Amino acid sequence: MKARRSLVASGLFLAGVLAVCATTASAAPLEVSWNLDRINQAALPLDGNANTGPLTGEGIDIYVVDTGVRPTHEQITGRVVAGIDMLSADGAAAVNPTASDCDGHGTHVATTVAGSTVGVATRARIIAVRVLDCNGDGEVNDVVTALEWVRDHHRSGRLAVANLSLGVDQGDDGRAIIEMVKELAQDGVVTVAAAGNGDGSGRGMDACRIAPGSEPVALTVGATTRTDAAASYSNFGPCVDIWAPGGDRSSGVVAGWYTDDAAYQSDIGTSMAAPLVSGVLALLAQQQPGLCVGQVSDAIVERATKDVITGLDATSHNRLLRLDTAPILGVLPPGRPSNVIVTPDSSSLLVGWDAPCDGGSPVTSTKVSLIHAGRTVKSVRVDGTKQAVRVAGLVPGRTYSVVVKASNAVGVGGATERVRAPRVAGLRVGRAISADALAGTDTDGEIVLRSLTPRICAVKGLSSFRIVGVRAGRCRYAVRLANAAHEFVRTIAVSG
Repeated sequence: MKARRSLVASGLFLAGVLAVCATTASAAPLEVSWNLDRINQAALPLDGNANTGPLTGEGIDIYVVDTGVRPTHEQITGRVVAGIDMLSADGAAAVNPTASDCDGHGTHVATTVAGSTVGVATRARIIAVRVLDCNGDGEVNDVVTALEWVRDHHRSGRLAVANLSLGVDQGDDGRAIIEMVKELAQDGVVTVAAAGNGDGSGRGMDACRIAPGSEPVALTVGATTRTDAAASYSNFGPCVDIWAPGGDRSSGVVAGWYTDDAAYQSDIGTSMAAPLVSGVLALLAQQQPGLCVGQVSDAIVERATKDVITGLDATSHNRLLRLDTAPILGVLPPGRPSNVIVTPDSSSLLVGWDAPCDGGSPVTSTKVSLIHAGRTVKSVRVDGTKQAVRVAGLVPGRTYSVVVKASNAVGVGGATERVRAPRVAGLRVGRAISADALAGTDTDGEIVLRSLTPRICAVKGLSSFRIVGVRAGRCRYAVRLANAAHEFVRTIAVSG
């Protein structure tokens, strides 16, 4: 289903609805940004202070899944990385440089998240994930593929943010996006979703009809006006977790624009509200990057200003975003380890993994269990600082499955899915073994091989790796998942 730039009830949509007072400036607007002014105080009237505090979001990645981002805009220059560009990849709407913006929506969102003077997280890194073209059009499948890339690119166990100021009707394949949002949460990425901008007449509707905003794991954001009224266009209902300033026709949100490095635009919509939440999340993540997604999401909701929004229906939560960066207290068990990769030997398995979120307390130990014929036959526990272990004393030729789970001071975290360890035959000169046959993994991510003895064995392939025997001897190779932080060195015999 195609995206549409205007107010829509179905189809993939952008959640910025109206451009007003388009301006080009030689420098950032001098007037204090009213939306930033509003979120750092409990009640009106605005006090003219838009200070976002000492935290800057430095070291935190914010994935802006949108129309691209102008990387050289003065608000964010030097802090933008080109991520995946779905439209350039398939040739539908190429831009130069890759993942840059030819619509404006993505640049507006990015500078609201992290602009140096009009944004919240003024030193966070923006990763431009382009899924919509120069007209704001796109496909659900492209969004899903891009979110898979975000999952694979993100460093597991460290908080990051994905801002989705777009959505789709539940009936238009929205489930596929929702499933990816759940996977991102498991990997440590908080998804912030715009609630959407109503029906074809511009009247707000139930946000539970829109994906991914309907998903409880996502933080779904509705829009308010300068007077703390629920914007007439904003979707509403129990699926809206929090509200934030998104403006109306009398007072829009000014942020960077795509036409020039010093261009600014006033726009309104739940698109403009969502990035404020993303920015505050980045500040909290900077302070405690090892926390789990639920902890920071809950903190945003709990710290909101209650009962100040007017015009809400009885099903909506009356919670307005409040910029409160006090440390998050309380400790939970760690999350689930990720990027588990298992490589076999004749009587042992080398198991590696990326550490999970720690729940607010360092991981003290990690347990690796081997399963055969439906029962656990061996378990090994290692120190929490380690992310690999060799499990020896196994029966040669037997097939095992592996489960990994971490513990901290307060409890045991979630277990990984079972990873089936492959059984590898010896390598012969002139023959090849695929990466999939060399390593079992808990994800469908790409397995990358690197030969450490190229005179004995060589790695072939660009997207589908395999190792080829060159001459008899001991082949040493390194194996890792494309998005994993670690690689593991293994040895296999090459016979003539």
